[in-house]
Amino acid sequence: MKIGLVLSGGGVRGIAHLGVLKSLQEQGIEISMISGCSAGSIVGAMFGAGYSPEHILEIVVSTTTLRAMRPAFSRLALLKLDKIENAYLKYIPHNSFEKLKIPLIVNATDIENGENIFFDKGELLKPVLASCCVPGLFEPIKFQEKTFVDGGVLNNMPVEPLEGKCDFILGSHCNPIGKLAHNSMPSILQKSLFLAINNNSRHRLNKCNYVIEPPALSRIDPFNVRKAQEIFKIGYEFTQQIDMQKIINSF
Repeated sequence: MKIGLVLSGGGVRGIAHLGVLKSLQEQGIEISMISGCSAGSIVGAMFGAGYSPEHILEIVVSTTTLRAMRPAFSRLALLKLDKIENAYLKYIPHNSFEKLKIPLIVNATDIENGENIFFDKGELLKPVLASCCVPGLFEPIKFQEKTFVDGGVLNNMPVEPLEGKCDFILGSHCNPIGKLAHNSMPSILQKSLFLAINNNSRHRLNKCNYVIEPPALSRIDPFNVRKAQEIFKIGYEFTQQIDMQKIINSF
């Protein structure tokens, strides 16, 4: 059976996907194809390149990666992602969709034309970073004569590329609605953004044959990198409670 995996965006909460993948591996679930958005695109690229979930966690939270998010000091955003590209080139030097061990599709938002664009061929890291480019936080990515921001703006759960190509579509969604503090302007803007993103995900979640969505993630600030280990554990322990082989075999 060909199993497709959809990985949502969700900031640091996307680390939960790594815990989910660790549990799926332990249960003997083999993923045939991945579609990822934002944080899910990074996880998909690294896992598709052959790295273990534990190793990806080490890479993502490394000081090298965090230092690479340098201030942009521009009128467009606070941070630039260009040095992160160099950091990830060390781990995926081929920088190619075609050379991944598991086929991957990522999406980004063409901010000028208001379109959701899918990438699955050619250069890998620019589209992955474009998919992660949270508006206002990161400077937009210029690629193929277009300007891109986070794929989650229009489609945070990109299930469409897997439809008709996989026998079973499994979703990993890391954005359950919760009661995060909203007592400041930044927190209100953050909560508003995630509510809007969740709204464009709901009907796509229904297109998955099964969705893994750990409710404990609702209490985690999606930008608090200090919670990385806790988030990984939440994804892993929640998925360990699910008999995925039984669910897939009964489909």
